[in-house]
Amino acid sequence: MLLFALLVSLVTATTTNNVPGTWKPIDGIDLNATEIGEWAVSEYNKNATNKLVLEKLISSEITFVSGTLYLLLVAAKNESLPKPTGNYRASVHDRDGAPRELIAFFKDRGRRK
Repeated sequence: MLLFALLVSLVTATTTNNVPGTWKPIDGIDLNATEIGEWAVSEYNKNATNKLVLEKLISSEITFVSGTLYLLLVAAKNESLPKPTGNYRASVHDRDGAPRELIAFFKDRGRRK
């Protein structure tokens, strides 16, 4: 979670575009970002007692650092409970030639976006 907080602070600190390490939002519905969100929920479920089902991708940001790093906000709900959908933050590192890595996944507390 500390790493994710550091990544979020980098998002707010950068202001230029097209510079390696600079964060930029992915506008609209991006099929790759949606697939990354589905993968993140699936990876989270591997070690969780409460299994989640992705409802939708709410927002996504991207930067390029030794591959592609995604910061996602997803809406998901517990598959076994009638509780409403909750928002979750995920950070995923996707590198060519290396396994995709889920860096962080946690319930969003509504402090950002």
